[in-house]
Amino acid sequence: MLKRMAEAGRGFFGRSALVAAISAVLCTGTHAIELKVVDDSDGKSITVLMTGQMAVGDALRVRSFVGGVPQSKTITMQLAFSGGYRSDAMSIGRFFNQTRIRTVIPPKMRCTSPCPLALVGGRDPATGKSSYVKYSSAALGFSGVKPNFEEKDYTVNDLNEAVANTQRDILQIADFLRDVGADINLLRYYQSVLRQNEVQYITNEQALDIGIAVILEETGQIVEPSKSRQ
Repeated sequence: MLKRMAEAGRGFFGRSALVAAISAVLCTGTHAIELKVVDDSDGKSITVLMTGQMAVGDALRVRSFVGGVPQSKTITMQLAFSGGYRSDAMSIGRFFNQTRIRTVIPPKMRCTSPCPLALVGGRDPATGKSSYVKYSSAALGFSGVKPNFEEKDYTVNDLNEAVANTQRDILQIADFLRDVGADINLLRYYQSVLRQNEVQYITNEQALDIGIAVILEETGQIVEPSKSRQ
């Protein structure tokens, strides 16, 4: 199945003219998720590109968009969005997992927090196994869960609340990763010392270490993670 995804990706990105796109902007305003159908040529599958910045309510709108796709068609979601709440991204990831939607980060595009959480919800419609990949030129970035502290005096209660909130966030991410069968080691990038407004990009080797397959664009070869997926 991953091989077919790679072949489809090479075919799409190698065309001189793009497939006529059907777009759906999910909300008005500066920050919004946009869904665009980029390939619907064979009548059996559909590829959708998800870009922009996530806003409140986008998780529900993604469900509504997918609900409009005929059930006879398999869906591949290309993820290249950023921003928004982790809870919304985890909701989308669970939805992808439940409805067996494959996920991929397209070439030369960025999937930054909370996008990686939606990515690892990807699942193969035929086998039911995890199915999420990134192209070798795609960027995958994480931001930390630690709060950004202003320069002011803090009370003990303030610090205790900050620690409790950070622990809660980490536990929620851990529960999500278990629910979708993703590698729990992904959690370490959210436990980093990075401030919330900073992004740590990981290498292709690091992506493989946390269960994310990598497609080499030069050859179309798929490099699978060393661990077998559930």
